[in-house]
Amino acid sequence: MRVVETVKSPSLPTPLIFGAAIVSVLAASVLMPVASYPIVLVGILGVVAVGCLVFQPYWLWILLLTFLPFSVEISDVLGHGTNLVFPTEACVPLVALAILVRFLVRGKIQWARSWLHTAILIYFTIQFLTLVVSPLPVVTLKAFIRTTSYLLCGYLLTNIVVERQEQAKTLLKFLVLSTSILVVYGFYTQFIEGVSIYQDIAHPFFLNHCIYAAWVCFPLAFLLPSLSQPIEGKGKIVLFFALLGLGVLLSFVRGAWLGILGLVAYLWYRQRSALNLKFILVLVLGGILGIILIFALDLSHLFVDRFVNLFDRRYVTNESRIDRWMAALSMWATHPILGVGLGCYPDLYPQYLFYVDTFEGAIRMGAHSIFFEIMAETGTLGILAYGFIIFNFFRETRRLLALAGDDIQQRCIALGLEGIVVVYLIHGVVNNLGPSDKIDIALWATLGLAVRLRYLREKELANSLPHST
Repeated sequence: MRVVETVKSPSLPTPLIFGAAIVSVLAASVLMPVASYPIVLVGILGVVAVGCLVFQPYWLWILLLTFLPFSVEISDVLGHGTNLVFPTEACVPLVALAILVRFLVRGKIQWARSWLHTAILIYFTIQFLTLVVSPLPVVTLKAFIRTTSYLLCGYLLTNIVVERQEQAKTLLKFLVLSTSILVVYGFYTQFIEGVSIYQDIAHPFFLNHCIYAAWVCFPLAFLLPSLSQPIEGKGKIVLFFALLGLGVLLSFVRGAWLGILGLVAYLWYRQRSALNLKFILVLVLGGILGIILIFALDLSHLFVDRFVNLFDRRYVTNESRIDRWMAALSMWATHPILGVGLGCYPDLYPQYLFYVDTFEGAIRMGAHSIFFEIMAETGTLGILAYGFIIFNFFRETRRLLALAGDDIQQRCIALGLEGIVVVYLIHGVVNNLGPSDKIDIALWATLGLAVRLRYLREKELANSLPHST
């Protein structure tokens, strides 16, 4: 005999219904008198929106990361040269409050065990300890607060709000869409002004073409592994991949190009037993179409210039890189344990010039390499701790891949997260990719997703096992 269990749909308790009605009446009584005062009305609605985001941090996470590429730096907000990155820096207190509220409401926070947490704690401890040796402690303290806020918005928030794998998929779809919109706008700014190599693309959202290329590489690198998998909706993936790929191509950032080529080689190695002819054909055809487009847009001379001067030591950008790298190595050689202090490289660089008449000598900027900059600012301990973070990230993605089994979407997500970090690391060898709210928060969120999705997958598989009675 078949037994059918009747499951009643949950109904709202009567007190909650009455409470909602009372709140609605009170809200109407407050809003109606101020409806003729737009500023007051907007302020009230803003407070309500902030309250909703604090109590629903998942949507705060979605909105923050989706609109992250459209953050802008507002100069001299409070006077005295104080700049504000909006809405990113304005959201930092909101994120902290949302995490606190989540803890107070639930009484606990589910936190997956991972060596990646330990590695990050070690790295940030070393960053803080550089205050002891820093000749510019105020600069180092400000840099530490900035990097900690990026960790809070990216890594911590991700590990707290993501409770289902579908939530991560939603974010990744939004990011691909928002970056595609950004690239279309970037094309507009490029062609309206005339395409050139060292051009500010998609301004005012991006003030550096290297950061722009690095951002576009993130969703591009995430999508690339999907081309080699039998996944549904591959036609849409190919279209988005082509648009983002064209954005990276026309950025003329060789570090980004190198990162994508490195990722192709990495995926070739990782999936060599699963690669098929279609994947190879897509890459080859994409390359051919890119070359045709270059000539059709009469941009071939710009690409020739990118390659002709690649190994010319006296070419301005190559000379600047050598100078910045040597300055970083000099800082590390004189302060090998803890470096010169977090955030101090730009201020101390003039004391370590390698080429006296270098092209970018008067420009306050980083070391043209994330690795050399970490070595210079946090020493041997810092670069080892950073390497420990990367090592444990790939441990997490390998475990996620192993747990994926025959789940194609899980495999694509795990390989996509790896792809983002691979491109970032290769690109970061030759370019400054920070400090940037866009790049840093996105990177920390990527690392956080690796841990969180592995934890959720383990939990899902454990719940699917038959329980003994």
